[in-house]
Amino acid sequence: MADSNTAPPPATNTKPEGSIAPNGQQATKDKKAAKEQKRERRAAMRAQQDAAGASSSAATKPGDARNKNATAKKSQGDSGSGKASAAGTSGPASSLDEDLTNVGVLGDASLFGNVTLPRSARLNASSWSTASAKATIHPAVLQLCHELSTFAVRGANQRAIAVLRALGTVIADYRTPRGAVLNRDLLTRVSQQVGQIVESRPMNTSTGHAVRFLKYEISVVDANLREEEAKAHLLERIEHFIRDRIIYAGKVIQSHAAGKIHHGDVVMTYGSSSVIEGTLLQAHKQGTRFEVVVIDSRPLYSGRNLVERLLEAGIPTTYGLLSSLSALIPRVSLVLLGTASLLSNGAPYATAGTAMCAMMAHGHRIPVIICCETYKFSDRIQLDSFVVNEAGNSSDLFSHEDLDFKTDSQLLTATEVGEQSRLKVVRLLYDVTPPKYISAIASEVGLSGTESVGVILRDYKSVLFGI
Repeated sequence: MADSNTAPPPATNTKPEGSIAPNGQQATKDKKAAKEQKRERRAAMRAQQDAAGASSSAATKPGDARNKNATAKKSQGDSGSGKASAAGTSGPASSLDEDLTNVGVLGDASLFGNVTLPRSARLNASSWSTASAKATIHPAVLQLCHELSTFAVRGANQRAIAVLRALGTVIADYRTPRGAVLNRDLLTRVSQQVGQIVESRPMNTSTGHAVRFLKYEISVVDANLREEEAKAHLLERIEHFIRDRIIYAGKVIQSHAAGKIHHGDVVMTYGSSSVIEGTLLQAHKQGTRFEVVVIDSRPLYSGRNLVERLLEAGIPTTYGLLSSLSALIPRVSLVLLGTASLLSNGAPYATAGTAMCAMMAHGHRIPVIICCETYKFSDRIQLDSFVVNEAGNSSDLFSHEDLDFKTDSQLLTATEVGEQSRLKVVRLLYDVTPPKYISAIASEVGLSGTESVGVILRDYKSVLFGI
């Protein structure tokens, strides 16, 4: 016992001759050694606790997607649906996007973790029912969440308008609690609604700017206004944003970009863009005779609606998929493309397939004009599509004709794909077009107050996002 009490002092206090440094290096080494020993003891304790927790929860909690599938198989077997259990799914109601939510896109790497995966219909329904039971989320917002998650609302402008309209309904039905300040309490309520919207689908640049605009207007509302006056003011500001920043801005771009279309031109566009559609119709109303080539892609086939409206207006139109792009591009004289966002380095962040059209046109020396409102401008920079992106429902890529049993169709069904455990499905919604493939950027410039709106339509090489 005496040896154990006297052993530590020589190790810490007694130093041999010649080892004493004027700056106390030995004392520093002793402190570091003590800290290292303490870290090792803590790490060992954590390891023991983790091992104990894992052993106690292994019997009751599934650890991975494989255990979840096994649980689903057991429940399906009890209900009499043995065939769906053998397929390794939870029945015909389940879809491939639910499996991808568990295992990730492109394997478990999820494309470096920067791709937002879609939420399954079951998870969305559970979240909506919980929010409805708590009465914290407005019914208009819940309806919007359903439309966003099912891609019933498409396009950057449509999404921004739909979100502002839903939040306007929230403001119209709002009542200030007793003892609360309107702008502070309303800002908290609106933030709750926005959080629910983001859970259903990630917020894009245009919707983010619209929401920030509304939050700013709420924060600066005059405290001397009565509740009804303040709400009327906020609703008027919402209409002002929709009218000036979206509708009027689009009309200005359409009127100026239509001047770039000449007689005999063959204009190509991709997918469906409200600004591009308005530009083509405006040029046709001005008497310009031209043709349009609409390039489309599955599974949304959004270009079909554009083709119908162009044909109704009497514009000769050619429709083709991305696979026919190389055959149609030689006869094109101008390319007009819309975008969901314009990054700060001038790169359009648009629907997947836009980059392919721009690069193909650049290879054939065809001018490419990007039409974009200023409220879609982003301060973010991306060099590729994997930095930030969003994945769609992968089950849309497969046949839904028969989900109960295998068919002779050339397209795989979601049930058949569920049997292939080694098959991973990727459906990215956006891509990034390098700025060097863009000939010009058409955008409006909104001035302060009620002044007029100007337009910028310049060669990209002479202007870098400086509007």
